[in-house]
Amino acid sequence: MKVAITRPPSPLTDGWIAVPVTSRIPIRSGIDTFAEVLETEPDGTWIAVTSPHTFKLLAARGVTVPERFRLACVGEATAKAAPWKPEFVGPPPASAESMVEAFPDGSGTILFPASAMASRTLEEGLVERGYSVDRFDIYSSEADPAGVLKLANQRADAIIVTAGSAALAIHDHWPASIELPPLIAFGEPTQRTLASAGIPAAQTSATPDRTGLEACLERI
Repeated sequence: MKVAITRPPSPLTDGWIAVPVTSRIPIRSGIDTFAEVLETEPDGTWIAVTSPHTFKLLAARGVTVPERFRLACVGEATAKAAPWKPEFVGPPPASAESMVEAFPDGSGTILFPASAMASRTLEEGLVERGYSVDRFDIYSSEADPAGVLKLANQRADAIIVTAGSAALAIHDHWPASIELPPLIAFGEPTQRTLASAGIPAAQTSATPDRTGLEACLERI
């Protein structure tokens, strides 16, 4: 089976055709504000992270998250990108909903550096749990039409869609002359975006890792 995935090459994509279909644009004001807050927040403040790209972007911009903070990651894939071992890692399926449900009881402020496209599910859920959430939009995602065309021209038997922004890029820019193959959603948030865009996933990975994706491929 010829498999394509909407990610740059990495260990996750080994043996598959890796074609990104979006580009991430840093939001300087959000990054600067987050960096300033890191200097003033007290020890033990939670930082919630829902994408490995958050850590990569902050590092690229020279922002270091001090270890005096308590780090919470939505799932194992995000935790692996963290600069040190997180205190909390959300359970499968590594969604905002599962993170909120499993998050430790408590109160106080949670810092949430995020994509501007991220939903309000995490912050609203944590507020209901008794926390105060300060959100910082530190990057946005834009469709790459050339990337979508390159992906389409691979004529893959299945495409793994790794983010909601990738789902929207495929919906908006897939060439009408090429049949869209079965889509596999990397997780429930991507599955919901695909469904709302009218291109529902054939399968949704139960876990955001190679094992979950390979199980989906076996069912196609």
